[in-house]
Amino acid sequence: MPLKQSIRERMIPIENYATIAPDSTLRAAALSLRKSFFELDGGMRTAAGPRAVLVTDENDKLLGILNFRCFLENYFPQIGGLPEKLAVKDIMLKVKGTIDANASLEEGLRTIVQKNLSVLPVYEDDKAVGLIRDTDIFLAMTDNLEKA
Repeated sequence: MPLKQSIRERMIPIENYATIAPDSTLRAAALSLRKSFFELDGGMRTAAGPRAVLVTDENDKLLGILNFRCFLENYFPQIGGLPEKLAVKDIMLKVKGTIDANASLEEGLRTIVQKNLSVLPVYEDDKAVGLIRDTDIFLAMTDNLEKA
């Protein structure tokens, strides 16, 4: 069964993500990600929040993405945690692909698989408007399976 929805229908809007400057410390970025991940919903902590923090410049241009793995790969307990010498720009994932908000989920799936990505920035004209994750596409696929 084809994925007929558009990327826009399944993406997470950019406003839902925390942003951080490229010269920020890893500590600041990690704490920002933790805060956005644990959204407050009716007084209850949930694990429904974004799993990345976006690295943006002073004009809000998307430069990169920091996900959990970025931090885990750079956590060194022998020195007390995250190295202070490293900045966000030193470990962020560079944007390797983007997709138009009006593209189909099938096109998003193809791009994510071909480029071996877990998250894909969604653009409208020259502006980032959201992110689509492999999780979002998987859930759309399983929604279709339930309906079949």
